[in-house]
Amino acid sequence: MKALYFDNSLARIIMLQIASKFYRNAAMTRISPTRYTDVAEPELPNSKWLKVQNIACGLCGSDIHFMYMELDPKTFPAAIPGISRKYLGHELVGEVTELGKDVKNLKTGDRVCLRIDWPSCYQMELDPMCPQCKKGEYMLCQNLGMKDLPLVDTGGGFSPYMVMHRTQSFKVPTALNNDEAVLIEPLACAVHGVRKQSPEKGDRVLVIGCGTIGLLTIAAARAMQKDIEIIALARYPFQAEMARKMGADNVISGRGNTYEEIAGITGAKYFEGYFGNRILLGGFDIIYDSVGNDRSINDALRWTRSNGAVVILGINFKPGKIDYTPIWNQELRVTGINCHAMEGKKTSFDIAAEILAKKSVPFSSLVTHRFPMNNYRDAIKTFFSKGKEGAIKIVLEHEH
Repeated sequence: MKALYFDNSLARIIMLQIASKFYRNAAMTRISPTRYTDVAEPELPNSKWLKVQNIACGLCGSDIHFMYMELDPKTFPAAIPGISRKYLGHELVGEVTELGKDVKNLKTGDRVCLRIDWPSCYQMELDPMCPQCKKGEYMLCQNLGMKDLPLVDTGGGFSPYMVMHRTQSFKVPTALNNDEAVLIEPLACAVHGVRKQSPEKGDRVLVIGCGTIGLLTIAAARAMQKDIEIIALARYPFQAEMARKMGADNVISGRGNTYEEIAGITGAKYFEGYFGNRILLGGFDIIYDSVGNDRSINDALRWTRSNGAVVILGINFKPGKIDYTPIWNQELRVTGINCHAMEGKKTSFDIAAEILAKKSVPFSSLVTHRFPMNNYRDAIKTFFSKGKEGAIKIVLEHEH
């Protein structure tokens, strides 16, 4: 079978990062650690695993980060013990074709998505589990690198077949179509972000960014608390239109003096100091930043009222300079998320599936582009031309 994967080769990573300074799409050349080539179809390593025939998989920004190796080697994630080969594609929906005898609550023909995309105590079957995995915070596993998985070539969402440990699977409710099923994992991320700082009745909330995660964050926040005001910051008109469909009360573009515009919306006081140093006293109760780059974080910290909260959902592996003085000066609560986890007695996936099943907003309309898997390069080109193409969620489909 043909599969898209990333080999953790230091030599190739260095070559790619050097070449990328001169050619933007070096990641699509032979020197790249990313490969789309023939590999053996995976088999069950033991009785606690299942085999899945993938139907479709969403293209996520984190997949692009891996492909293009957009990573500063001095960042925290760069030092976390990795795996020798990372199969790409995690926003998947597939059909179970084979079950180990110790896999319960599933049968062949069931649709599943992938719940845990990185090695943890669960797949390594460590006993005792680390404190984080024991709480269901599997993405924060403290035992990374302690033990190898029983096989390297598991396949992923961008493979026609893959195998997953029984703890990795999430059964897709029959009420959801395949487009909605592809959105379960990204919506679970949005749910986890909103649950990190749940809005209260009457709160004024800003969502920065209206890509897939930002739009789903709007929907998640609205689903969890009806009586709030949600403002979205969108780059493109088609994103603004979709933000309103997802539940935003108002959308701003970020053009012009956004500080003055936000002051008008929130009743904050706007000041400009020396050298164009702009601040607000007052602002939003909660800001969910789905972009997560230097500019968006700097702005979020200055657009939040004192004792307010900022939740960083966007991923940036190449951080630059951030002015963190508003954190102590305004006593802000700042946190981030790493995908999803347990949310009390339910998982982020359970809550996401429940929101999708209500059909309260047109979730399927977020899927704007589809490509057959072997045209993944065209999908990537579309990803980098979102404004021109009007792209939100790009899905790669498998032919069987």
